[in-house]
Amino acid sequence: MVDFFFILSGFILCHVYGKYFAESVSRKEFKKFSIARFARVYPLHFVTLSYLVLFYFVAAKMGIPSNSILQVDNSGYSILTNIFLLQSMNLHSWFTWVHASWSISTEWWAYMLFPFLVKPFSQLGNSGKLVAAILCFAGYFGIAYYVTPTVGNPFGWPNDTSRTSINISYQWGYLRCLCGFILGMVMYYGYKEEWAKKILGNGYTMVLLGAGVFLTMHFFVTDLLVVSFFPFILLSGAYGSKNIDRFFALTPLQRIGDWSFSIYLVHQPIIITSVYLFSYFNPAAAQSTAPPELIPAWTISIIFIGIILFFSWLTYRFWELPARQWINAKAGKTLLPVTVSNK
Repeated sequence: MVDFFFILSGFILCHVYGKYFAESVSRKEFKKFSIARFARVYPLHFVTLSYLVLFYFVAAKMGIPSNSILQVDNSGYSILTNIFLLQSMNLHSWFTWVHASWSISTEWWAYMLFPFLVKPFSQLGNSGKLVAAILCFAGYFGIAYYVTPTVGNPFGWPNDTSRTSINISYQWGYLRCLCGFILGMVMYYGYKEEWAKKILGNGYTMVLLGAGVFLTMHFFVTDLLVVSFFPFILLSGAYGSKNIDRFFALTPLQRIGDWSFSIYLVHQPIIITSVYLFSYFNPAAAQSTAPPELIPAWTISIIFIGIILFFSWLTYRFWELPARQWINAKAGKTLLPVTVSNK
C-alpha cells in the first residue's frame, strides 16, 4: 500500500504546487516549496527517530536484550543517514531505527525533483502521458525482475527470486518511489483532462477496484498487478460522486486522514516500546514461541489500534501541526499554502 501513497503523493503535489512551477523553477519558489515540505514531514520524523535512539539506549542500560532484527544496523552512522533522510539509498544492509521512515526518505528526494518535472510533464500530449505511464510500469517490472532478486540482508535469508515482488525499501527504495510518484503526476494531468471519467466517476467502480486490490493481495498475486489498480482508484476518488464524497466526508475518516502521517510513524515505536517492556517485566512469557489464542490476539490488536490512534492524535495535535505552523511562520512563507495533503 505504500506504493499507493507514492502515487497519491505525486498527484496531490501537482494539484497543490503544480501551478507555481508550470513555467519555470525560480530560487524563491523552490525555497518556499522546500520549506513547506520540510515542515510537513521532518518534525515528526525527527522526534520519532530521537525517541527510538533514546529508548534503545535506556533499554540497554536496563539490561533488556537487544533484538537483532530490529537493531542489527542501528549505529551512529545510521543516525546520520536518518537525519539527512538518506536511509533508503542503499547505504545499509537492513532497516534502521524507525523502519517505516525509509519511505519518508524516498519521498523527500522525490519532492526535491518534483519542481523540475512539472513543466515537461504538463506539456506532454495524451500520447506522451501514456508513454510516461507505461515507462513507470516498465520501472516496476525492472524492479521485480532485476532489482528485488539481488537484494541481500544480514540474516542470510534467501532472496525473493519469484519475480513477483517490488518490495525494495532500505536498498533502492528511491527507484520504487519515483515510479509511483511520476505515475501519480501523470494521473493528475489525466484527471485534468477527464480520462475515463464516465467509467471511473462512481462509487460502484471504486468498490470493484478496491475489491480487486484486496483479492490480489490476499492471493499473493504479483505486485505488478496489485499496483495496476492504484491509478484507477485514485482517479475514481478524485472524480468523486455523491456517494463517494459523502463517505469520505465522514468525520472519523477525516480525523484519521489528519492523523495518518502520525499513525504511520508512531505505530512502530509504540509496538517496540510495548514489546521491550513486556520482555523486561515478564521475560519467561516473552520467550514463549506458542501462538496466542484467537480471542486474546484480537483483543490485543484492538487495544493496540486504540493506543496508536490516541498517541497519533497527541503527536498530531501537540507536535506535528504546531511544528509545521511554526516553521512556516518563521520562514515567512507567503506564496504557498501552509497545509497540504494529510499524507
